Amino acid sequence: VETDDKEMAILRPFLKNTNLETRGLKLTYDANRDGWDPVKFHEKVDKLGGGIVYCTTRAGIQCGGYNPKGVSVFILFCALRH
Repeated sequence: VETDDKEMAILRPFLKNTNLETRGLKLTYDANRDGWDPVKFHEKVDKLGGGIVYCTTRAGIQCGGYNPKGVSVFILFCALRH
C-alpha cells in the first residue's frame, strides 16, 4: 500500500486475505512512546476496528496478532452476597 512505511511494509504480507489487506495502516499505540500501561493502551485503541499487534521481546523474538473486530473492553463488577 502506497502509504506504508518500512515497518508496515514488513507486516503487510501477514494481512493477506484480511479486511486490512489493502487498507492504509497507522501506528495508534507505541508502548515506548505512549507508556507501558494497559489503560493508556485501551484509551488509544478501543473501538477503532480491526487491527494488529506487533512486538519484539527483549530476546529479539518478533511476535504479533491480528484481530478483525478490534478491541473493546467491558468491565463488569459483580458483588456476591452470601
